[in-house]
Amino acid sequence: MSEKSSFSGLGMLGVLLAVGLIAASFILGTQFKNFRQPGTITVKGLAEKEFQSDSAQWSTSVTLNAGSYQQVLDALNKQRPALRKFLLAQGFAENEIQTGTPEITRAYITEYDENRNERRVPNGYDGTQTITVSSKKLDKIQAAHKAILNLRAQNEFIEFSAPQYLLGNLETIKRDLINQATTDAQQRAQEFAKTGGGKVGTMRSASQGSFNIYADNGSSNEEDYGGTYDKSTIGKQVRLVVTIEYNID
Repeated sequence: MSEKSSFSGLGMLGVLLAVGLIAASFILGTQFKNFRQPGTITVKGLAEKEFQSDSAQWSTSVTLNAGSYQQVLDALNKQRPALRKFLLAQGFAENEIQTGTPEITRAYITEYDENRNERRVPNGYDGTQTITVSSKKLDKIQAAHKAILNLRAQNEFIEFSAPQYLLGNLETIKRDLINQATTDAQQRAQEFAKTGGGKVGTMRSASQGSFNIYADNGSSNEEDYGGTYDKSTIGKQVRLVVTIEYNID
């Protein structure tokens, strides 16, 4: 075979290879275009609203110690009526006052021997009788919370906790905030899409974050109801976050 024929053959092979590469690129590009998924964007939506508590729970109790189980039980039965009388005098109805079952446990004190070895010594029994007020009369709850200090000054057996202020219809509140947060997420997605020359399409997925009920100052240390639930103030700040993924056309 002559040198000219050899070069001619190599040239033809190169042309065929080039045509093959172009055809392959066209086919692969077409397949990529057909199977390419549309673009997506993931955004968070926030809803926040202020509410006022519509009910409250307040726990009071008689707490004491006596030498025997029966003595404790008798003492609780003797002291309990004074606490109930106080609560009724504050303007609460009988059906707003719930009396719990007495709790009586063995009591111990810690003593040390001559070698400073610690030991627990029985010291009679501790008893607690809790009476809980559940009411929508928030003003009376607040007034009673202040007034009970005088009762405690007269009777060292009285104990009480801070009132717990509650929101009713939590599921209704949550649904309303989900709608607001979803609208906020869509608006955020539209702003992002606009800057990129796209358009927000259908929703691909959505998830709800924690449902937070804060004190009226916007802070809380309590955890409940799938998130924060502060019960220390009448005023509440309720917040809910959703995360939504949209198609971008």
